[in-house]
Amino acid sequence: MKPLKTTILAATTAFLAGPALAQSDFRDCLQTIKAEAMRQGVPAAIADRAFQGLTPDRKVVDLDSRQPEFSLTYSKYVGSTVSNERIVRGQQRMAQQRALLEDLQSEYGVPPQYIMAFWGIETNYGSFMGDFQVVRSVATLACMTKRRDFFSNETVQALRILSLNHMTREQMRGSWAGAMGNMQFMPSTFMKWGVDRTGDGRIDLWNSLPDAFASAANFLRGIGWKPPLPAAEEVILPRGFPLDQADTTVEKPVRAWAQMGVKKAGGAALPSSDEPASIILPAGHRGPAFILYPNFKAVMNWNRSTLYALSVAILAQQIAGGPPVMQGPPSDDEPLSRDAVIDMQNRLARLTLYTDEIDGLLGPKTRSAVRLHQKQIGMPADGHPTPEFVRRLQQAR
Repeated sequence: MKPLKTTILAATTAFLAGPALAQSDFRDCLQTIKAEAMRQGVPAAIADRAFQGLTPDRKVVDLDSRQPEFSLTYSKYVGSTVSNERIVRGQQRMAQQRALLEDLQSEYGVPPQYIMAFWGIETNYGSFMGDFQVVRSVATLACMTKRRDFFSNETVQALRILSLNHMTREQMRGSWAGAMGNMQFMPSTFMKWGVDRTGDGRIDLWNSLPDAFASAANFLRGIGWKPPLPAAEEVILPRGFPLDQADTTVEKPVRAWAQMGVKKAGGAALPSSDEPASIILPAGHRGPAFILYPNFKAVMNWNRSTLYALSVAILAQQIAGGPPVMQGPPSDDEPLSRDAVIDMQNRLARLTLYTDEIDGLLGPKTRSAVRLHQKQIGMPADGHPTPEFVRRLQQAR
């Protein structure tokens, strides 16, 4: 049997050359995955049945290879994710499932509004869970892309799910990347955190809300959620607040932020707590400020996007009847194209302020370099590249 690395390289090349040649190498890759699945207890017959007639999904490869053209901004991402319709529907669904959700809160410590927020953002309350065959998707990603180790394991875990009679290959449908069910669990998440709340011997994340919600609560607790603080809250910063302190890398006890004059957006005092917290300005110093409590990290463990986690926190707060975000984003908070970010990274690199990969992604290291140049040119050092900052960077020598 060919080594997996060689098999994947050959399969990718062949796949681009033509389907006939690709299928042979794809089958070799599947056999390598099958061998690992059998080592983890999957019967050979289950793997054979799951892989029977399986071909690479060209659409999955295409979707995986696409890079977003624009870096999403706070206003665009949160504005579309936390809609009035989603808030209202979340409140309605929470009322309908009140007894179950309260039981889960007692057992796992996760408030109902957070389960509703994840459900709303992941699948719009179960209205769209994806229609890709999960086994085909994760097998394609394992054998045809660079993330072979991650997706090979996801394929093995999908086979384990089949071997436990939770569903058939045809029933196991989800996103193009293999996320499935009401809460969009990857197969490995399903296997580690899935809960059979109904006690019928099957974990059904598609049709059983008790199973789906209990699994979400179990997962959140497992990745760090603990009561009583929320994930995040909007705050007001005092005049003269040092903007370089508004960064996820800076943590202080909540009471230390309060001593600096930070208050909740409505003017109330922050919780009296020694838990570590950070302040962020997702739209720059002219937009809203948020304090991130330890549970924000738990939400980030579900999805590594800061804007995703912030959307969960904001949506959960409003589903629970809390206030909306008071401070709007600046009117020029527009997405930067990938090419614009690449140009910015190159210019910052020439100024010896940016030393990381030129990747067109507006990540923490790029924002840190932006902050350094903002200090040099006398702009508020919030790490947010405004149109004025971009113009002045382009003029820098």
